Amino acid sequence: MELHQKLTILGVILLIATFIIHTYHEQDHPGTGFNYAFVTGIVMLIVFSTSFILFNKDKLKDGKK
Repeated sequence: MELHQKLTILGVILLIATFIIHTYHEQDHPGTGFNYAFVTGIVMLIVFSTSFILFNKDKLKDGKK
């Protein structure tokens, strides 16, 4: 399994975790405290972006020529 595929799977796991954390926070602590779903959401975006860049790195190099 290639690195970009592993990163995509990790991104999906982080997406699910973000949704669960956000839902829990909104149900039990609406409007109070820090919502840690922001942390997992930002990491998820970084992982998905890295996966996208790794998957398309050959096409990105050809586009510069």
